[in-house]
Amino acid sequence: MAQAPPHVCLTQHRRERAWHSGLAPLPLALLSPGLLVVTAVVTNRPSESQDRKLTKLERQRFKEEAEMLKGLQHPNIVRFYDFWESSAKGKRCIVLVTELMTSGTLKTYLKRFKVMKPKVLRSWCRQILKGLLFLHTRTPPIIHRDLKCDNIFITGPTGSVKIGDLGLATLKRASFAKSVIGTPEFMAPEMYEEHYDESVDVYAFGMCMLEMATSEYPYSECQNAAQIYRKVTCGIKPASFEKVHDPEIKEIIGECICKNKEERYEIKDLLSHAFFAEDTGVRVELAEEDHGRKSTIALRLWVEDPKKLKGKPKDNGAIEFTFDLEKETPDDVAQEMMRDVAQKRVPGKALL
Repeated sequence: MAQAPPHVCLTQHRRERAWHSGLAPLPLALLSPGLLVVTAVVTNRPSESQDRKLTKLERQRFKEEAEMLKGLQHPNIVRFYDFWESSAKGKRCIVLVTELMTSGTLKTYLKRFKVMKPKVLRSWCRQILKGLLFLHTRTPPIIHRDLKCDNIFITGPTGSVKIGDLGLATLKRASFAKSVIGTPEFMAPEMYEEHYDESVDVYAFGMCMLEMATSEYPYSECQNAAQIYRKVTCGIKPASFEKVHDPEIKEIIGECICKNKEERYEIKDLLSHAFFAEDTGVRVELAEEDHGRKSTIALRLWVEDPKKLKGKPKDNGAIEFTFDLEKETPDDVAQEMMRDVAQKRVPGKALL
């Protein structure tokens, strides 16, 4: 095993399966008291073929990007703690130390449960988008370049998800990034042209969402990478796309995996999409039929109390109020309701 720095205690006697695709699992390590991490050895940059050594320039760039990864802290990004160079069996290598993820990946989840509930899909997709937004808003922006269900990890205690395997991530030093790397089924067409930006992660997200919605690997109908390449570059969607039954989910996926990157959603637009809206427990609906003939409409506000039992009459209250479309704004109504609450009275008629 490679020699670790003094602040890392390798536990060579303990071997557990580490959920890191593309990297062989190695002994766990203690980075600090109570902090268990996993180590993995890279003899070449993950994007490079294994039959050649990294050049001095490539090693320097890898170090720069690894230093960048050490500074990333976000609840939906797998933490990258440290790295160092060493020798293993006469070969120079780089040892990576990352957060230990023990509950598998989205890929293993889909293999086990086959069907993902819409509520789970919505929540996990929203978390993936938050992680991507964090990466894309760094200075300079960070492009993951190999986002897929194998690289999205589930945390045991909370059931939240984190984007991992940032070994192929790159800094967008100019307007576009270069080099053809990634997984063919999740690679946007422009990646083959070695001229791309953050939108390739949007494309890959769409493919992840497609796999989550269908439990089918994108382009599984293809026999080899050449067939996938032809379909991707011609803008032909995976056969599994037609198996998506929810029209809203299908629309989102379709807009993410457009051949033309200018037609794709941006991450911030996806996060503001109604489908990915946070469940706040508050909803508004029409209190009575409106055929567009009146300027004032009656609305009903529901505020769910999570402490009360669901599905029982009178568990949650609703409030009716009016909204003048010509004279009032949503802020006006909200301010009026807040003033009334402050005065310990509720406007309108309490229904329950």
